[in-house]
Amino acid sequence: MKTTKHEIKSLVNDIASTTHLVFADRCVAVYVMGSLARGGFSENASDIDIGIILDDPLQISDGQYIRQIQSNAVEKHSTVENNVSIFWGSIASINGLDDGGRYPPFDRLDLIDHALLLIGEDVRAELQKPSKKELEIAGAEFALEYLGSKEAIEEFFNYETLIQKGSVKVSKTILFPARFIYLEKTGKIAGNDVSYQYYIDHFSGPDADLVKYGYQWRFDSLPDDVSQVYELLHKGLDKLYLKFIDSYVQKMGLYGEEDLKNKLIKWKESIASSCSRIDH
Repeated sequence: MKTTKHEIKSLVNDIASTTHLVFADRCVAVYVMGSLARGGFSENASDIDIGIILDDPLQISDGQYIRQIQSNAVEKHSTVENNVSIFWGSIASINGLDDGGRYPPFDRLDLIDHALLLIGEDVRAELQKPSKKELEIAGAEFALEYLGSKEAIEEFFNYETLIQKGSVKVSKTILFPARFIYLEKTGKIAGNDVSYQYYIDHFSGPDADLVKYGYQWRFDSLPDDVSQVYELLHKGLDKLYLKFIDSYVQKMGLYGEEDLKNKLIKWKESIASSCSRIDH
């Protein structure tokens, strides 16, 4: 059963009010972020993203308190199955003038461009946007860690295992590369709704078909007959990833990020090698 909008709203409001209670005057603002703020949220698959801004300077105990707030909210609202992510920092840490906090470049830009204020004072006008270079480097790092890990590479062509992990895992495996390609082509970040539409508007073939269905599976879950899922993955997944990796290999080379470039090339070679074994 999907999580209801009422349950999600209750969890979000609980985190906001508890944050204000715990940090009192140091709580500058609490925002809802991600697809819950900008649209395209799926009760079936989307993360619940919360942004917190505290007063400077940050304190060593801040992270511990925020992790406890998150843990308590998840436990209290146990019917909410969506993953909860809390991003936090101060104006100085978000702008790179101080250490601490947790606001990766993608989430910093999402905060500035799309977040909705829950409580406190809207201070986004004081925040500095990350550059396209910073976003693309962060995208390459994230992709290598999340999608190009040893475990992920080993199961890349084990479609049965991937399908067994459900629609959330399958759709994220498909849609993350489409989102990174959207960033590389447009210089903007967007949710799955915009980036998937961009992909199917600008590309054709089995990879575009896979992206189209991957977006649908975020909302409708996987079909009972998973043979279609298997077939679409078999025809399009490698093409989607090679297209994404090729574009970022070129960009990392331009940025002088040789380590990231070489890791991406190695990842591409592992995919090509797996394709060759399957074909033969």
